[in-house]
Amino acid sequence: MTAQSQTAFRELVKYCAIVVATLPILMVYPFLQKYFVKGVYVGSIKG
Repeated sequence: MTAQSQTAFRELVKYCAIVVATLPILMVYPFLQKYFVKGVYVGSIKG
């Protein structure tokens, strides 16, 4: 492998890791969004 292809492979691995780390968050957030919103509302009410 040339130096250029090694660099491209490292970048590819880095971007794949970012996608793999981000996907579970993006898949779970829509189901838990109502709890986040409810927590913001409860926290914003003055006692």
